[in-house]
Amino acid sequence: MTFRFMLVAMMFAAPAGALAEPDLKLITEENPPYNFQNPENGAIEGSAVEIVQALMKGAGVDYSLTLMPWNRAFRETRANAGTCLFVVNRTPERETLFDWVGPLIHGGWAIYRRPGSDIIINSLADLKGHTIAGKMGSASVDTLENEAGITVTRTSKDELAARMLFHGRADLWVSGVVDAPAATRAIGMPPPELALLWKPADLSLACGRGTDPALVEKLNAVNRTLDELRKKVIAHHLEGLSLPED
Repeated sequence: MTFRFMLVAMMFAAPAGALAEPDLKLITEENPPYNFQNPENGAIEGSAVEIVQALMKGAGVDYSLTLMPWNRAFRETRANAGTCLFVVNRTPERETLFDWVGPLIHGGWAIYRRPGSDIIINSLADLKGHTIAGKMGSASVDTLENEAGITVTRTSKDELAARMLFHGRADLWVSGVVDAPAATRAIGMPPPELALLWKPADLSLACGRGTDPALVEKLNAVNRTLDELRKKVIAHHLEGLSLPED
């Protein structure tokens, strides 16, 4: 009887060394210099990654971190409490879709042209009649279409949108003020020219609705203490990039 009892107990016991579920499941995408996979060692790195790691450490949060394509990441985060995605532009359209921690980084959106282009853009009204490229899933693309009444040609990555611009398949490119110069540097091209500095944006951590409110509040409190670290991390990762003046 004793042997049979031990056998049943072993069948239902957790395997030795089994890991507990993390407090949060974090997801990010390939979007340098904010977040990207190091091709040499496979590590997920970037300015936003460093800030989020400091945020989790400061709040004493155990977490997992996965990199996946944006559309899948967005769907999984929306569908699951305790899952958080970064960095996400916090827009009015997205406000009620997530529980928010941030801003992690202050960014912005801009319209770019090829170096030497004679296209003049003074307002969104001047975009009509031009072919504009932008990254699929980017809030900047969706917002631009809604506000300017135009259609943006979507690409899977900012680097592909940059190639469209530089190869003459697009007249203009909508992107972030950090994303654009980082993307052109990644493909060995010069920084694009700023055609229109459009609007600022808050880049945040978006968590699935229903994530523990006390945890979200704690993370926001810790985030407010990270300003000095934030400045150092961003300055390090933006070194050598040509950014528009404030």
